[in-house]
Amino acid sequence: MPIKFELSNDARLRRQYFQLRQACFRRELNIPEFDGSEDQHDQRGLLFLGHRDGQCIGGIRISSPQLCTLGPATELGIDAHQCCMWERFVLSPAVRNPDIFRDFCAALAATSTEQGYDHALVLSSRRNARFYRQCHSALGIGFEILGQVQECAQGEFAQLEHYLSVAYLKERAKVAIAA
Repeated sequence: MPIKFELSNDARLRRQYFQLRQACFRRELNIPEFDGSEDQHDQRGLLFLGHRDGQCIGGIRISSPQLCTLGPATELGIDAHQCCMWERFVLSPAVRNPDIFRDFCAALAATSTEQGYDHALVLSSRRNARFYRQCHSALGIGFEILGQVQECAQGEFAQLEHYLSVAYLKERAKVAIAA
């Protein structure tokens, strides 16, 4: 059965995403106390999940940009009302491969565009930002790494590096229309 990527309110899939998020962040980001359970940002945002055979294989939160990210974004002429934030991305180690990641990113970009967003902001490590740029570029989606924004680091994430990037979703829409 193929993987389905979609916005989801399914309680069982959401719980699985929160458990996967907690396990991966604790292990991969070395944040042993990270609580991946649903928080207020999850409740206000949209959860975009990948699932197969009733099992969540990954997900991300689509939400409103944080105040610390809006400064650099507005300097680029990005309208905060047409911009979302992609946060808390996780993909199960059992299914990680470039094809699934690319498919996830393509579906996420299409869904974000359908929700009315022209841009998506991402906070990540430099390594992940470079990987995201490579993937989005392969999809015809402009992706720019803006630079380090350590002032966005909060709580248990404070010890991690934070690079702000922007995905230019409108560029993908132009490519899709032209095709």
